[in-house]
Amino acid sequence: MDPRSPNGAPLPASGRCHGFVHAGGEAPAALYADPSDGEPTLWFQYGRRRWDCDAVTAHQSTGPNGTRRFTVEGARGTALELLYPAPDTGPFDPTYDWMDAEGDDFFLWAAGRLTDVDTPSRTTLLAHFRAGFLPT
Repeated sequence: MDPRSPNGAPLPASGRCHGFVHAGGEAPAALYADPSDGEPTLWFQYGRRRWDCDAVTAHQSTGPNGTRRFTVEGARGTALELLYPAPDTGPFDPTYDWMDAEGDDFFLWAAGRLTDVDTPSRTTLLAHFRAGFLPT
């Protein structure tokens, strides 16, 4: 997965989408399903490294200074650890809630989807990604 063209510009979406990509930061990240996989699999990818989501767990936490930490843990320990600043929410907004926070932070959203393997929402997400959806 590389959502950028050879000159580094983001590629426009075409066809059906099978996941979500976050192109900011040091490397692109994605949570997706490949419809050509024989066995339905949800994948998390960061740069050129990817993990079968059934084989790893993801966690996200916020430090006292607002720094976020996203980790992917596998059978051999920590496979990925990212430290990054919390998204800037702009001026104080009393209506800003947990849904806005998830919408503003791809890694927070991804960790939430990957926490529990047996949840109905994860099964639904995998089915939705395998079927594909039109880009927005």
